[in-house]
Amino acid sequence: MRWLGCVALGVVLWCVTPADALADKRVALVIGNGVYTKAPRLPNPPRDAHDVAAALKRIDFDVIRGTDLDRAGMQDAIVRFARAAQSADVGLLYYSGHAMQFKGVNYLMPIDAKLDDEADLYRFTKVDDVLGYLQQAKALKILVLDSCRNNPLAEALKRSIGLTRAASLPRGLARIEAPIGTIISYATQAGQTAVDGKGRNSPYTTAFLKHIEESREIGGIFRDISSDVYRATGQTQLPELSLSIVDKFYLKGPVFVTANLPPHPTPVDRSVVAPPLPPARPPRAPPRAQEVGPAAGPATAPSQPTPVDRSMVAPPLPPARPPRAQEAAPATVMKSAQLVSPCGGSRQTSRCWTRRNRGTPCSHRQRLCNSC
Repeated sequence: MRWLGCVALGVVLWCVTPADALADKRVALVIGNGVYTKAPRLPNPPRDAHDVAAALKRIDFDVIRGTDLDRAGMQDAIVRFARAAQSADVGLLYYSGHAMQFKGVNYLMPIDAKLDDEADLYRFTKVDDVLGYLQQAKALKILVLDSCRNNPLAEALKRSIGLTRAASLPRGLARIEAPIGTIISYATQAGQTAVDGKGRNSPYTTAFLKHIEESREIGGIFRDISSDVYRATGQTQLPELSLSIVDKFYLKGPVFVTANLPPHPTPVDRSVVAPPLPPARPPRAPPRAQEVGPAAGPATAPSQPTPVDRSMVAPPLPPARPPRAQEAAPATVMKSAQLVSPCGGSRQTSRCWTRRNRGTPCSHRQRLCNSC
């Protein structure tokens, strides 16, 4: 029967698992479009997508990555992400490449897109559609758009739609209000354009890669990303952040231990379980000052005092006698005089009168006159 106890102990230990073993499910869609066929090429987005996907994998994201996607490739990647987000706790979409807005609606641009007229916008991907798929994640949704480059196709669209409607095609992207539980981060402010950068990554992606793996709250991470971009671009590009979260979220943090006990405890064989230890004995109370002999009973005093055998109690000591120099008869008045002591010695003594017989010298038969 001893093996049953070992099995029960193993079940309890198995139920106590680290938090990372029971961690939330995270999915991410990372797209970097740079090799455009009908627009200027962008060198950084493919490298941005590669580096961002590697960083997200290191913090436990299942990443769907696509670079230089045409219209069909973008649709396929978004469909895969939409299905994965249905069972995810955290969803993240990162897009780097050309994008534009028209009538307040933001569009992501595949590499084979053309824009001869307004109808060609149906070949683009609406950001609102992607954001809708992202909302399927249960806990946290993150949308990152490093895509506000100056789009020359917008100028062609302006010419095709005429000057009267060109006002509906401003620069950059339109601002989106983040739904509850969502973070939306733009590479720059609404209506502004962002630079592609001269290094391996864009200024925004450089800051994103610097902070995204830090063990800090996600809101603080994105605020630091915005600050770094603003300083790196000489205060010309300020990322815009729309944050609508209530709780604190950590994409990377310390590991805690969580106990998930089964609903019904497993029966344990009592024959292999050690008996409980006896309760600790309270300390003995110190003996009473009047008692002599064996120590008294338990520390708690009984309701009635225990009778004491008087024969066993030592008599009280007599009070200490004060020094003679300080003694005086209670009804005696002292006066100093130069007398001859009855003891035979001449010394400075006192002549005594009692209240009964005032003026009568006291008689002394002692050798030394202690009273006078």
